[in-house]
Amino acid sequence: MMNRLSSLVKRYPTIVFFVLAFILTWGVGRVADTVYAATQSIIMMLPLALLSAGPLVAALIVSALIGGKAEVLALLRKLTIWRVSWRWYVIALFLLPALHLVAIYLNVLLGAPMPTMAAFGPWTGILSAFAIRLVNPWDGPMLEELGWRGFALPRLQDRYVPLTANLILGFAVVLWHLPLIPSGDYAWIYIPGTLAVTILLGWVYNGTGGSVLLTLIMHASEPLLQVDFAGADGTRYMGLLVLVYVATAVIIVMLAGKELGRKEAFAAAADRQPLADSA
Repeated sequence: MMNRLSSLVKRYPTIVFFVLAFILTWGVGRVADTVYAATQSIIMMLPLALLSAGPLVAALIVSALIGGKAEVLALLRKLTIWRVSWRWYVIALFLLPALHLVAIYLNVLLGAPMPTMAAFGPWTGILSAFAIRLVNPWDGPMLEELGWRGFALPRLQDRYVPLTANLILGFAVVLWHLPLIPSGDYAWIYIPGTLAVTILLGWVYNGTGGSVLLTLIMHASEPLLQVDFAGADGTRYMGLLVLVYVATAVIIVMLAGKELGRKEAFAAAADRQPLADSA
């Protein structure tokens, strides 16, 4: 039985990863919430909470099953790729906050009140939130990046051109996020927004030679400059933000092409990773 399971995982690692990521987040995560609601005991739900970090845990489990310690270390080493051009650090740190600022001031031009500096919060709070997001396994960056970009994306790009691979990944990420998306009249805009962010993160991943560290930084920077507009101003702001995200992703695709900045040497190196099955 175990040999058959191991063979299945090795043959279809990407599919098994996605299935496991969904099960851990949607299934185990909800069980953990139920246990906590019933017991109010963090200790009792801790083992479940550890498993509920779906994409991260799924990537580690599947890596271990298909290649043992060597495959897990190969995955984790993507967090240590830091020797990249300083331009990528600027992009990773400031592109998404800049897009938020563009959406904010477009909203102001269309009638929303001008936010004060206090609306963004103190700089100490912004930097603290950023630092915590970098290491918190239950927050988006650490929870998702080793899974989506570290594990799934290179395997998808082995099989499809990067643009197609990132769109496939984007739809999977949208589906994974559905239970986490707030309900409301404009909930649907999370779909194009998530697809656009997936393209931007994939571009940074490819441009840096597969650095999950840089995509982690970029993901963590995303919500740092936000303003809570009220009522119709808030609805319009969300629409403008998604529009800015999508426009930026389209521009990147036009400039970088269907390879999304992937270099031939990087593609060849990815093909040589341990047991990097394409399925």
